[in-house]
Amino acid sequence: MLSQATAASNKLPSRPPPDPHAGLDAKGSAPETAWSKARALKAAREGEAEVDLELVKRAQGGDEAAFRSLVERHQRRAFAIALGLVRHEQDARDIVQDAFLRVHKSLPSFQGSSSFFTWLYRIVTNLAIDLVRRPGRNTDELEEERQRISQPGHTPEQPDPIWVSRIDGADPVDVLRRKELAGRMRTAIDALPSYHKAVILMREVEGLSYEEMAEAMQVSKGTIMSRLFHARQKLQKALADCYAEENES
Repeated sequence: MLSQATAASNKLPSRPPPDPHAGLDAKGSAPETAWSKARALKAAREGEAEVDLELVKRAQGGDEAAFRSLVERHQRRAFAIALGLVRHEQDARDIVQDAFLRVHKSLPSFQGSSSFFTWLYRIVTNLAIDLVRRPGRNTDELEEERQRISQPGHTPEQPDPIWVSRIDGADPVDVLRRKELAGRMRTAIDALPSYHKAVILMREVEGLSYEEMAEAMQVSKGTIMSRLFHARQKLQKALADCYAEENES
């Protein structure tokens, strides 16, 4: 079972997961309100957690297919989290593989007090932060990798996390401006400390609640809110000139 799960975690898909922040209303014609989006996302998370818990129980009983399903359900998001933190594709793949190996080893002790995804998120985040903080990490190689995956023609096995909304059908000038903003935002996020980068990913990309974030990071809700506040302040400062140009136009 372990070798099959490892193979599944190495086979990262080429398409990103559906964007949980984009959607239409019940009629499929108008954007959802922020409240309805949040409610739908919460319901989706609860439904996901229920399915995961059933798969975990089956996997704990020796069902190999159930564990493979857990890997397949979460490997895309796990890779997006890791890539967003370490900004290096091979490192992100290694982190995902290591994370699922640790999940498999600890699966018998999983009690379901938190959701499976929150548990996995904590493992991936901790592994990524440990790697970023490791002394002697090759910064020149990392910079080359960041530039490579930021090239317009580059198609990574898993795209960058979605920092800005989709712009299909937008004016070409607006598309160019937003792409430039996305690049500036990626650079600003890369400059954040790992713990600030993590809360931005959790909140703005994955849409986790403060409670889920606190559980994943194993800190208090107040600490999460403080980190998120300071992370947003740093991003606003780094992107101040972009916002000024938007207001002038």
